[in-house]
Amino acid sequence: MCGLKCLGLITEDAPKTIKYSNGNRGVAYVGIHLTDKITNIGSPWSSRNPIIVGHIDDIGKKNED
Repeated sequence: MCGLKCLGLITEDAPKTIKYSNGNRGVAYVGIHLTDKITNIGSPWSSRNPIIVGHIDDIGKKNED
């Protein structure tokens, strides 16, 4: 999740330098939006400090705790 609490799917292994709409640049993780909270699903998503809520590799695995 990004700072606006929008769920995104990170599509790159490492942060990238991106240019924001206001012209500023920053280093952030990038991906696509998975919800339509502030934009369309599939639109570009980014976060400098994302909250990781899960990993694709974990989907379908049984909880072994």
